[in-house]
Amino acid sequence: MEGKCSVSHLNDQKNSSNTPGVPDPKEIWRNRYLEQKTARAEQANQPVIAPAKKTRAATGPAKKKVHWWRWIALGLVLVLVGFGIFTYIRVSSFLDNSFNGRNEESLLTQAPATTRAAAATPTVSSERLTAAAAPPIPTATPAPASTTAAPTAAATGTPVRPTATPQPNYPEIVNKIKRGEQISILVTGYGGGEHDGAYLTDTILEMTYDPAKNAVTMVNIPRDMYVFVPYGGAKVGYWGKINSAFSYVMQQQSSDNLSSRYRFQSGNLNSQTDAAVNLLKDIVEQITGTKVDYWTTFSFDGFRKFIDAIGGVDVNVETTFDDYEYPANDDPNIDASVMHIHFDAGIQHLTGEKAIEYARSRHSIQDGSDFGRSKRQMNVIKAVKEKAAKPDVMLKVFGLMDALQGNMRTSLSVDEARGLLSYFTGEGGPSLAKVLLVPQILSTNNFLAESTSYASGYILYPYAGQSNYTLIQDWLKQGRAFPQLRAEGLRVQVQNATGRTAPMTQVNTQLGDNGLDMLDPIWAVATQTSTIIDYSAGKGVNTIKTITDLIPGIAVQTKPKPQGQLADIVVLLGKDYTEVPVAGGDTKNTKPDSGIPASPQALNLPANMTLTPTPGGRNR
Repeated sequence: MEGKCSVSHLNDQKNSSNTPGVPDPKEIWRNRYLEQKTARAEQANQPVIAPAKKTRAATGPAKKKVHWWRWIALGLVLVLVGFGIFTYIRVSSFLDNSFNGRNEESLLTQAPATTRAAAATPTVSSERLTAAAAPPIPTATPAPASTTAAPTAAATGTPVRPTATPQPNYPEIVNKIKRGEQISILVTGYGGGEHDGAYLTDTILEMTYDPAKNAVTMVNIPRDMYVFVPYGGAKVGYWGKINSAFSYVMQQQSSDNLSSRYRFQSGNLNSQTDAAVNLLKDIVEQITGTKVDYWTTFSFDGFRKFIDAIGGVDVNVETTFDDYEYPANDDPNIDASVMHIHFDAGIQHLTGEKAIEYARSRHSIQDGSDFGRSKRQMNVIKAVKEKAAKPDVMLKVFGLMDALQGNMRTSLSVDEARGLLSYFTGEGGPSLAKVLLVPQILSTNNFLAESTSYASGYILYPYAGQSNYTLIQDWLKQGRAFPQLRAEGLRVQVQNATGRTAPMTQVNTQLGDNGLDMLDPIWAVATQTSTIIDYSAGKGVNTIKTITDLIPGIAVQTKPKPQGQLADIVVLLGKDYTEVPVAGGDTKNTKPDSGIPASPQALNLPANMTLTPTPGGRNR
């Protein structure tokens, strides 16, 4: 139509490739693709040029790399230094408070050897027992003749010096042990705390180690032993129970009235403890006749913690017993009631508290005497020795120090303790593992008699007489000379059925001289055949061997022990017994040597004290 303008649609314009001035999109993409392909090809043919480094001025200062391991190492060093300082302070405090206690020189003018042990008179049994106990002496083996030419050095006469093996620098206590000399130590235990009686020493043990026999003989001193306590000197003191001596010094505010041996620094607990132990040590030496080389004292609370620190102990409870009067608390001011404790026979694992109960119980029906308690305390010591010998105990050193600090003190120096530890964890280790522990119990069954006092109550004193300790000392000396026999702990009695006195005297003397623990000999109805009657249930191997060595050919019978029978082994001498001329025999005697009086000697006691004698029955 004329006059009208023709207009094309917008879509027609976009889709048209022939529109003037408008590029084709496909062409655009194709050109871009070709340009990029060409550029890549050119780049592949050109050498690689590293990009220029940015200058510090352009980029600013470089960041430092953090080495985290250095901070960790520094932290570890600080921890180790702190631990070292703590350990040094902790160990130093423990050593200063626990070791280097004052040890006064012994008052004994002539003590049995705690130096070199005297040789016993050789007898058949003593020689064999000693040979069994002592290690064999090495002998040199001659080298076989050699047909090989001697070395050049030997031919020219040039000596070849052997390389010396450096020896450890041991303290004197270890050197004494290596020389075979005896070492004696006093061990005491007290309740502790702030109540009355806190320092009464309910445990008093003297232990003597004989390296030549590899045996430790232990003797208890009963807490009720009636003794003279010379706190002011030889003639200034009081008569009382031995367990009060330590407490007497510990209760003093000043030492002005004490002998110079027992003076202490007021306000210094360690100094006062040293003085108290030295007083007790002097009394014990008078009883046993043995010089005490060292001492150790501890509180029962410390002992309880020590047992727990080493993980408890395994104790052989010999007798099932119940105690219905065991104190509920060490301090009656806190709790004065009593409680019931029970122990079954056999191997029992005891914690610190149970070990204290086992060692301190004294009111049980089955085993309720102080003497039974002393034996139980020795059993605990045996168990501690077995546990302490295990290597893992040394890993508990801080626990041990916590348990003992303030609760234990000893006259051993730090160097001596370190030397003993080094020796027994090294070359002396095999001996320690096989050491023989020999308990020796003083009681009313052997050398003690009972009495009562208005001031002290129940007391014990030597059956041979007040302050007469000769028989006790001879018995202890015999135990140290024959530890294998004393370890069996059997009582032997000669019963004479020969109709003659001399055989009874001779055999009784010979058996005693060879280390057997003899009861008084008695007469028996005439019998033809000599016999050993063994009531020990097989426990007396060494004892019977000693008897058969002295009386060859004598028959041995094993029988159950009758009720009321005191002797564990009876040597019945019949008419067939022929007197054998053995060492020390005296066939001319016509009376048995009882050794002690038929009744206890009178005591020099106040008028208000009554005496209740207990038969002794020992002749040694």
